[in-house]
Amino acid sequence: MFNEKNDEMKKIKSVILSIVMILLVFTSCTNEEDIIDPQQNIDQSGSIIITLNRLNQQYDENGNVDETENPAGNIVFDFCFDFVYPIDLSFNTDTTVTVNSLDELIDIYSSSTENLFINGIAFPFQVETYNENSNTLEIETINNEDEFFSLLEDCNFDEIEDCYCTEEYDPVCVNVTDLDGELFTISYPNACYAICDGFTEDDFSEECEQDYDSGAGECFEFVYPISIILDEGDPVIVNSREELFNATYGAYHIDLVLPLDIIIEGDTVVTINDYDELDAIIEECFGDSYGDIDCSIEDITNTLVNCFWQIDFVDDDQYLYNLNSDGTYQVQSGDSLLTFGTWNIVTGNDTFYLTLNANTSEYSDEWVVTVCDENLEMQSLVFPQAELYSIDCYDDNIDCSIGDITNTLADYCWSIDFIDNSEFIYNLNSDGTYQLQDIGGNTGGIVLTSGAWSVAAGNGTFYITLNAELTEYNDEWVVYYCDEEIGLILGSIDYPQAQIYSIDCNDDGNDDNNYDCSSEEGASNILTECPWIIDYIDFNEFIYFFNIDGTYEVQSDNNILTTGTWEFGMTNNAYTINLSAELTEYNDTWVVYDCDEEIGLTLGSIDYPQAEIYSVDCD
Repeated sequence: MFNEKNDEMKKIKSVILSIVMILLVFTSCTNEEDIIDPQQNIDQSGSIIITLNRLNQQYDENGNVDETENPAGNIVFDFCFDFVYPIDLSFNTDTTVTVNSLDELIDIYSSSTENLFINGIAFPFQVETYNENSNTLEIETINNEDEFFSLLEDCNFDEIEDCYCTEEYDPVCVNVTDLDGELFTISYPNACYAICDGFTEDDFSEECEQDYDSGAGECFEFVYPISIILDEGDPVIVNSREELFNATYGAYHIDLVLPLDIIIEGDTVVTINDYDELDAIIEECFGDSYGDIDCSIEDITNTLVNCFWQIDFVDDDQYLYNLNSDGTYQVQSGDSLLTFGTWNIVTGNDTFYLTLNANTSEYSDEWVVTVCDENLEMQSLVFPQAELYSIDCYDDNIDCSIGDITNTLADYCWSIDFIDNSEFIYNLNSDGTYQLQDIGGNTGGIVLTSGAWSVAAGNGTFYITLNAELTEYNDEWVVYYCDEEIGLILGSIDYPQAQIYSIDCNDDGNDDNNYDCSSEEGASNILTECPWIIDYIDFNEFIYFFNIDGTYEVQSDNNILTTGTWEFGMTNNAYTINLSAELTEYNDTWVVYDCDEEIGLTLGSIDYPQAEIYSVDCD
């Protein structure tokens, strides 16, 4: 438990954090002036050149700390380490200089030219680093060039550059122990930046989320100049936001000199006499629900299961997550199922966390909700540099009934195309059965399997379950869109990258498929007048001869293969011709797509929908 003074200092520091998002970690010894000694013994160092070049990236062209490159607002966490000053450096001219502060170091580097630059440092020297195991700041002594280079290797600068975060302002805070054993707070603009620095969700402080969540960032500004006290030292005057950020970049205890003026909404100037008044301004500005996500678990769950979720990594790997309403999910890459598992949502820090427990642990993840209004946006906590977004979301206000869906499905043959160019055709019958054929492989278009299908409502849409006799062909489709004019737009849940579309459709009264035949007798006359050829994609060809007495025979190369009986039926407002052969392998059902006394019959095979049927010698 902190004493009253520490509580007050923590409150003061939190106020500054909410204004400039500053992290305060580093202390340094300071002298009043530089000391130049032309003959001082300093070793040349490639590591000091690398360090200064890399450190320079934390500053803008004017020599100010670049806030976009320093999300923590502190050199130890945004860069990697800080020198314990003073340090002795040398120029390429063998002139040496004593540097007393970070500001002096940046000034010296900024003044360097191609002919005059720092290329050496005096060993040993000390640096201030963060120990993630103990969550404390530590002093490390660097005795030689090898140890200096090892320090730079531990910084993993390349990994830091590969960590990309959004500009969204949804701050998180982490408590760290300073060199004196006291806690101080680091503030990050959002969880991604904190995770890139090696912190986890367990390290986040809830108090920061409650007090300083802000989608807009600041809602007031100081009237400069103001005076601040750094690390319990003498007051320092700062004249701008840039100077404030520069001054606090190497400190971790801040106090404001009161009274001071601030500018609030409407350019109104308010004088702040004590911290209670400043707290009241912050509370009024932020409000009680500042930063809260206005969604329920039910809202988020519905959105999660209504979409597929793709995660793209910086190495161009992509995975697709399919979250089911029963708490299970699958992970795919291309058409390959990588793993499956369970998921659940919990609340915390005024937002929601989605835990994904995969059977293959390398695919487990945790997502945090960053935006929830008309859209749901999330970020991976395990892979914060990855981009996570929804695809193929379906309309949760589909204006169709199960009857509408069922009739439309049975009126069409449905082709499913995979990214490897495999293609299958589903023939869904109104009695709840279906056949599946392969037209993109090497099986000659044969029926691969048959099964049963059903439609069920859920999550504001409809799901088509396909249970095949060969379970490897099981699938589940989801209705993305249903419209009387456009029809059905479907997607496969098990194979979300595949494309599903209808073929050889009967439009139930459309002018192009109008039934002009007045009776079955008229259609029978057309059918029995001519032989009918059926061509398969494997180039097999059979000729059917239909007799008016309801018998028929099948020939190939003038050889009779089988005989059987035929009869008309009606399915989904369309005529069908049921063919029952003595050799059952020649059984088939044809559907009449069109019947016109002048043009004749337009037929298609239900069992072999890719086959072509046409009449010959009909004059």
